[in-house]
Amino acid sequence: MSGDPRAVRTDRAGRGLVIGIALVLAGVLCLGRLAQWQLIDRDRLLDVSGSRLSLSQSAEPLRGTIMDRTGSVVLAATVMRYQLIAETSALTDVERSAIESTLLEVLALDDIDATRLRAGLAARRAWSLLLPALDEPAAEAVRAASSAGLLPGISLREVRTRVYPQPGGASGTSLASHILGFVNGAGIGQYGVEEYYNDQLGGSAQVTRLERAGDGIERPVIVSEAREGVDLQLSIDAGLQTLVEQEAAAAGVANQAESVSVVIMDPYSGDILSSASWPSYDANRYGVVAARDPSRFIDPAISSVYEPGSVMKAITSVAGLESGSYSPSTIIADQSVLKLDRGVNEVRNADRRSKGQLTLAAAFAHSRNIVFSKIALSLGGSTSEASQSLYGTWLKFGFGGKTGIDLASESQGLVNSPDQQRWSELDLANASFGQGIGTTLIQLATAYSAMLNGGVLVRPRVVQAVNGVEQPIITRGRATTPRVSSQIVEMSTGLTKLVPIYYRLANIPNYASGGKSGTAQIWLNKALNGGEAGWDKRHYNFSYVGWIGQTAPEYVIAVSLRRVPPVVNRVGTILNNIESYELFRRVAEDLTVLFKMAPAAPSSGRGMTSPAHRRAPEPSALVGLSVGGDPLRVERATRRT
Repeated sequence: MSGDPRAVRTDRAGRGLVIGIALVLAGVLCLGRLAQWQLIDRDRLLDVSGSRLSLSQSAEPLRGTIMDRTGSVVLAATVMRYQLIAETSALTDVERSAIESTLLEVLALDDIDATRLRAGLAARRAWSLLLPALDEPAAEAVRAASSAGLLPGISLREVRTRVYPQPGGASGTSLASHILGFVNGAGIGQYGVEEYYNDQLGGSAQVTRLERAGDGIERPVIVSEAREGVDLQLSIDAGLQTLVEQEAAAAGVANQAESVSVVIMDPYSGDILSSASWPSYDANRYGVVAARDPSRFIDPAISSVYEPGSVMKAITSVAGLESGSYSPSTIIADQSVLKLDRGVNEVRNADRRSKGQLTLAAAFAHSRNIVFSKIALSLGGSTSEASQSLYGTWLKFGFGGKTGIDLASESQGLVNSPDQQRWSELDLANASFGQGIGTTLIQLATAYSAMLNGGVLVRPRVVQAVNGVEQPIITRGRATTPRVSSQIVEMSTGLTKLVPIYYRLANIPNYASGGKSGTAQIWLNKALNGGEAGWDKRHYNFSYVGWIGQTAPEYVIAVSLRRVPPVVNRVGTILNNIESYELFRRVAEDLTVLFKMAPAAPSSGRGMTSPAHRRAPEPSALVGLSVGGDPLRVERATRRT
């Protein structure tokens, strides 16, 4: 029957009724849902709809300006410049040649920019960036030539550019480039202040969102407020920085040094008045420097670690004075050789001789290795105890940890803990005169500042004020006592009084001054020493950390000359064309002239005061005996007028 075409279904009416009811119910549900959307959820759905159609926008702030300590010399600023662009694919060879000649004539380019221009015009691509940052006069010259029909396919595009307008003390450099760093093409600070304060200098964009309300009109809503980039006023004095860069470059060239660095620090506030290293670079041409020698970006004063040599005898002196067993007048026997570790090892003085009975002050001035080895060995009842005592003194003065200076890429140096590897008598003796420890120049300047300012370890800084608001002085604790500090000041004046070459090259008449020199051998690994590790017999590192003031320490000046081949190199006598202590004197004399320091009869001994400073800020506790000292503490202190 089912296959009979004449058959008729008898359940059609029932099925139609079911389908009809289902359709009615579906319609009712749809109408109910529509009513809910229109009457109940209308506002919520409009908000959701509007948010989905929103558009985010941002307005980039200008990067902050960096000025010197006077607030009148701009060291870094963001300005409007013009990119010079060529549609190279549309130019014939004849047009390229004519454009090159015209631009070379109207822009008066130097060799570097001229080479870049030629390379850009020769490029076989659609568009080519010929020059990245023309100033307004140069852009106007290009416009005039374009109006005359001489520059087909050439256009200008306005861009923001970071500039460093002050010329440096050495040829082809910008002022304080190691301190400042630079801003790369992505607008991010790299090295120095630009990297350390990148977020503050750059500010943040204002972000808005266009939201469509229920009436269908789009209105802007601020998601986050704009934060302008801050302006920084450095502690750096632009005039002094220029002079110091000139002195560093002269010493570097004269001595054929690998590098020369000079740091001038206010020992009471931590202000860095100048920090200059040679060779330097032009921050306006960081791209060229990156292609040729990116190592120029590294600041040796804060990033390069080296064995400082005898400048560390000042720290050993502190340990001896604090022990109560020594004073500057204590007599100690010098000798030509000191046997150690049951006769297995020995140390000698640089001249291989003995000066007999010496006071501690005289041994400091004449830099006797044997005397300071004896002091170090006497700091405890055993070699282990003595090692812990000297190591603890290192830590109190911040060695083995970062000073906290507000510059990017600071190194913490290298110190070997006797807890991790036991020191032999030879290790302790070497440590007493600065061998077996790696420091940076900023660590030495900071440690000497603490030794000279009454014993307070002050954090060095290069930013003095942010948006005109002066920043507080920060201390890390007390490294030694005022009595020991006064004794170190007294002892440090002995170099120019007792040693003829220091009197001739380091003495500054009519001012109080003092310091300590250091000469260190350089250890070479196999790759650098012809396949066999050993001491470099042709190059040395030379350091001098000194101070100057009218009647007492007012400024600390730390100097390092790296990998210098001496002009005279024999036992007991190593001479350079410009000595580290001679460079100290030249920089100190520049400082007295520029800062108009009135001469005063120098005095020595306890209770020395100078009119420029009242006292160092008082810390709340001793420096913690851990690598790098304890957490920083903010101290408000009386500022100099």
